[in-house]
Amino acid sequence: MKQEPLKVWEKIVPNTWIDYNSHMTEGYYGVAFAEASDEFLIHIGFTSDYREAKGTFYTVEAQIRFLEEVKEGSLIYTQTFLIGFDSKRLHINHELFANEGSSPVATQEAMLLHVSKIDGVPSASTIENPIASNLLQLSIEHSEIERPSHLGNGIRQL
Repeated sequence: MKQEPLKVWEKIVPNTWIDYNSHMTEGYYGVAFAEASDEFLIHIGFTSDYREAKGTFYTVEAQIRFLEEVKEGSLIYTQTFLIGFDSKRLHINHELFANEGSSPVATQEAMLLHVSKIDGVPSASTIENPIASNLLQLSIEHSEIERPSHLGNGIRQL
């Protein structure tokens, strides 16, 4: 049983992702996590055929924590694990690493909703196979991964 996060996405930070402070601007952390979510979905069986026949996923909630600066040319990659899922939603955690570092430089916790369009109107719908069965298997594989203390915390109030 594989009890470690998935490493399904990586990229070299391009110059266009760098801001006037000479580090990766916050918007591109969002891009990185969105691309990582797409790769996670592909990993669990989300294909163009599935999307056309059964539905898609919308990110309905996400929180990013910025922990360290990332510089141009850094190799960044995510480690992603499934926190949980039900018939219509999946809850994932991404940790972004840079240059094979041992601590994440950023994290994103996200809730994705399965959506189908009925007469062109998006509506929450049940996750179908093969994704549902793949999520069940992945939840077993990821059940022993230690949960970070920040999960579910939201933004601190001042």
